Amino acid sequence: MLRGLYTAAAGMLASTTGTDTLASNLSNVNTVAFKGNKVNYQTFPEMLINRMSSQGQERVGTLMAGSKVHGSFVNFAPGAMKQTGNTFDLAIQGDGFFTVKSKVNGDTYYTRAGNFTMDQNGFLTTVNGDFVQGKLGNVQMALDGGPFNINGQGNVSGRNGIIAQLQIARFENNQALEKLSDNLFQATNNSKQLPEPKNGDPLGYQINSGMLEESNINPVAELVNNIQGLRLYEALQKNIHIHNDTLGKAVNEVGRPR
Repeated sequence: MLRGLYTAAAGMLASTTGTDTLASNLSNVNTVAFKGNKVNYQTFPEMLINRMSSQGQERVGTLMAGSKVHGSFVNFAPGAMKQTGNTFDLAIQGDGFFTVKSKVNGDTYYTRAGNFTMDQNGFLTTVNGDFVQGKLGNVQMALDGGPFNINGQGNVSGRNGIIAQLQIARFENNQALEKLSDNLFQATNNSKQLPEPKNGDPLGYQINSGMLEESNINPVAELVNNIQGLRLYEALQKNIHIHNDTLGKAVNEVGRPR
């Protein structure tokens, strides 16, 4: 009886984590280049159930002991491309991340969100003011040096020629990147940044100027999964109430003198 309580409680905890993840995904459905999270579930080991009697043990079968959250991972599937017409709106087609440097602590981060702008000093920045990085550092343009153009290789050019080339980072293991707030990722020891392609080698990506990558969240699928998760939670909650009532009767009524 208590085993049933523990199994239902474990399922409720796992369902809560899944629902929270779905809610986070849905809240970012309109965030540029947002990559949704998915949850992996794992069942507890099966238990062998035996019936004990005066004749010895008799095998009844196996019992599932419930499930738990094994971990979560980022879905790096590309989002759809949306035309904007803004030169500094950039979308990466293929593998890769824009490299940015924090205006707060100077740390280097990576993002797929290419909704950039030029600040009052001519620096190419993110919406949060972080500096977009080129091969030689911060990308800075003369305020009167336009019109500007960014080609498929990430070369930023103005009226007087090429100004900079965007630093696009690629990793051996994207799942090892640490996901942060503000649509940023941070490299870890296990992500292993790939070396720059040699001259003539394929880049593995293309920069599309005047376009933005949308989030890869399917709102309909997320809503359906969210409803299923809530119904599962309610079913497990009712299961706990039933076990609790049965346990109460066993304690208060079974064995009572008549």
